[in-house]
Amino acid sequence: MKHAARAMMQSRAVGGSIVSVASVAGVLGGMGPHAYTASKHALVGLTKNAACELGEHGIRVNCVSPFGVATPMLVNAWRHGEDEEGGASAAPMSAEEVEKTEEMVRGLATLKGPTLRAGDIAEAALFLASDESRYISGHNLVVDGGVTTSRNVIGL
Repeated sequence: MKHAARAMMQSRAVGGSIVSVASVAGVLGGMGPHAYTASKHALVGLTKNAACELGEHGIRVNCVSPFGVATPMLVNAWRHGEDEEGGASAAPMSAEEVEKTEEMVRGLATLKGPTLRAGDIAEAALFLASDESRYISGHNLVVDGGVTTSRNVIGL
């Protein structure tokens, strides 16, 4: 953000958009390991603060927080087989593992029907970068099928 903002301000063009990618782990605790969760909370906070500081230059700053996209990182994290050191196996993911991960994500979402895919996150980022969102700044666009709005960890 720092380097993008510096380049945008030096160009003297009015406006611009910075979009980062956080995670639902930046919205709720218990969605990932503590270091990952802390970094995602920090990114959401940085987005809001940078939006305040850069708004006077017409620069919008937003982030996208996806839930579970069946990427190699998530598939590896959710694997049952762990290596000797306790970390997730780094073996290539199979089509079966991708489907299993997508099925698990669909089951956790309150929005039934669609499957969250990387393209959905790209579309959200594209919207935030476009002129269609010209008056949106400091926003964390959560793309999670309703998981963070309807679930709690104590099961009430």
